[in-house]
Amino acid sequence: MSLAPAKRRSEIWDVEFDPAQDGEVATTRPAVIVSNDGANRAAGRAREGGVLVVVPITSNVRRVLPFQTALPADEHTGLAADSKTQPEQLRAVHVRRFVGRRGSLSAEQQAALDTVLMDHLGL
Repeated sequence: MSLAPAKRRSEIWDVEFDPAQDGEVATTRPAVIVSNDGANRAAGRAREGGVLVVVPITSNVRRVLPFQTALPADEHTGLAADSKTQPEQLRAVHVRRFVGRRGSLSAEQQAALDTVLMDHLGL
């Protein structure tokens, strides 16, 4: 059983984060897939589906902290408003929570996100 369409690293998808606990990202919002494509394929093939690791995105860009990355609203990202990543909200989410694909990060944007993720996680 496949929970198509396939999902790949660097893609931006709308993800249903509810139910959430205090301080966690909530509602349906865009997120960047950061898990590796081998794990992403396995999650899509798993009988009951599996989990992918994502970094949520918010359009609240009043402050972009050093461990966040700015993302433009454009046709490549599929974002409707200038936004930022929230690596501090890194989450593993079931493939059933993915609602629809928006776009993807460029290689440069993914490299910037990888850098802040490594810093945030102390890697």
